[in-house]
Amino acid sequence: MGDLQEIVNRFASVQVLLLGDTILDIYTYGSAMGLSAETPTIVARRKEVKHSLGGAALVCRNLLELGATVQFVTLVGADEEAARVREFAAPKLKMLAVIDSERPTTVKHRFWVDGYKLFQLDQRDDRAIADGIAEKVLDEVEKALPRTDVAAISDYRHGLLSPKLIAALLPRLHAAGKPVYVDSQVSQNASNHAIYRGGCAICLNLKEARCIDPGFEPARDPGAFAVLNRELDTERIVVKLGAEGALFQDGARVTYAPANEVDVADTTGAGDAFLAAFCLAGMDNPDAALRLANAWAGLSVRIHGTAPPKKEDLLRALKEL
Repeated sequence: MGDLQEIVNRFASVQVLLLGDTILDIYTYGSAMGLSAETPTIVARRKEVKHSLGGAALVCRNLLELGATVQFVTLVGADEEAARVREFAAPKLKMLAVIDSERPTTVKHRFWVDGYKLFQLDQRDDRAIADGIAEKVLDEVEKALPRTDVAAISDYRHGLLSPKLIAALLPRLHAAGKPVYVDSQVSQNASNHAIYRGGCAICLNLKEARCIDPGFEPARDPGAFAVLNRELDTERIVVKLGAEGALFQDGARVTYAPANEVDVADTTGAGDAFLAAFCLAGMDNPDAALRLANAWAGLSVRIHGTAPPKKEDLLRALKEL
């Protein structure tokens, strides 16, 4: 436990450059009253409305909770919802929100009735950003690089991280000698991980791994990662296995760590929590990094909705590891 706590204590000295799509999550909670007299529509009485920042902003919130300093490059529209995103503030956060007046801020509005998610209404434009917007993003990255220890990319496939932007971005990050951690969501069963080829540490869940290599079977044998290594041009790959734990391949070494046993309330945001803890822990001690990332992700699934756990809960959990 002492080594793990020492690593967590060092999180406070890490400066992270984070890029990714922000999602404004709205949760409307209600209780059922019956069916409409005109149509077979459930009528509910609204009880509570909550707003939360998800997507890459949730990775940011996890990083901040763990103690890191974060420069967060993201994208918003020129709308009312963007103002709520720009309200995001913390002592160790520098928010770099690039405005695209041609698209709305991404919003996911979920309606819960008596504990059941009845409906979700999205506001989004997933087209790749225009070249002019990409240049603004790259300008922000250039300014941030001198104060960066680690770069993390959280790609929710909502337009910010276009292939053209990534082609220009990754060489700059690698040339600056920054370790780059990538987590990109599969969209409609299609993977875009190939655009991150070339030296990144890429985090995948099992579904994402099998989108790239349909025959992938998790194992502690580095040979199991051969197709992933070839397709992604990297020998640093994390495969998250949910309740079964996680694997990290670093060349000829594959490290496995089991998941913590927890009571699951909501798996939303577990991958964001894992990415935050793993990139802060670094790759020098893979066993410790996986154990910390699993512990932090395990704490996150005990929470309903998009909110990070508390650092003090992690420190308590480490005593049991």
